[in-house]
Amino acid sequence: MPDSVKNFIGKALNLMEQHSVFSAGLNWKNIRDTANALSKNAATFKEAAPGIQYAFNALGDKHGWLVFGDEEYRNPAFRPDTGRISQNIKQAASKGPKIYAGIVKKEYAYISIPFFGGQTEAQMTAFAQRRQDSLFTVINENTKGIIIDLRLNAGGNMFPMFAGLSNVLGETDFAIYPTAIKDSIEKNSITNNGVAVNGRVITPLPKTYGDLSAHPVALVIGPVTGSAGECLAAGFIGRDKTALIGETTAGYTTANDGFFLHGNDYGMVLAVGYLRDRYGNVYPENVKPDIEVLGGDDFFNPENDKKIQAAVKWIDLQK
Repeated sequence: MPDSVKNFIGKALNLMEQHSVFSAGLNWKNIRDTANALSKNAATFKEAAPGIQYAFNALGDKHGWLVFGDEEYRNPAFRPDTGRISQNIKQAASKGPKIYAGIVKKEYAYISIPFFGGQTEAQMTAFAQRRQDSLFTVINENTKGIIIDLRLNAGGNMFPMFAGLSNVLGETDFAIYPTAIKDSIEKNSITNNGVAVNGRVITPLPKTYGDLSAHPVALVIGPVTGSAGECLAAGFIGRDKTALIGETTAGYTTANDGFFLHGNDYGMVLAVGYLRDRYGNVYPENVKPDIEVLGGDDFFNPENDKKIQAAVKWIDLQK
């Protein structure tokens, strides 16, 4: 094995041991020995994949993945659980990541927030502004409350999602995480109509349409709601006049971070922590609804949708 390949494997395993939230308690000597044995004949970085994949599988990381050139690898033990997803939601998801906005029964503003994976500043700002603009079109003087539908939100980048709803959430912390520095924390907040991490604004919103933070908000969640979608749902926990309605989420509640191995062609995304809310409460498995409504999805006919009906009923009870 060339030294460059040996170092490549060593760096990959070191990153897993040092950063993965699942690394504690694993026998890293045995993992290294087995990984090196599996890749003992590797002459290139790509040929070293079997050993690195073995070590990654040993972590039991459901949310992370490896990148080998143009190929991605995920732990085969964690296949997506589609059994809980209704046929109606599968059909809605097949139409792609679109923002849907409307008015239910003339008194309830409705917006569906889809998956969004853009990472550049321009992409994030554009998505956040489109969402804010879409919400503005369905808010009027008769609005009793806001329904935010996350049933098609399988994840992506949470910051523009929060920025687009900044005037609904209100100026507040929405997540608190411990950092590697002793006794220090990282705060994710809504500040000046944008998202800030420890006071540094990441996604400022160019234009907003007034303070909506006093409106009751019902967030509709389900088995597709995952990753950043789960972060968005948890970020509203603790907001006044707010309820999660629907079904338990997909269960991708680890906080991920990316690491390069060799240039831009090889790397890994590892779970490095767990989702937390504004109080620091941890969500190690999923996010559960306050009001459970199983099935009854009719995504494109909201007034016939059992979860939307429950949201309307809950909003009517708020003062």
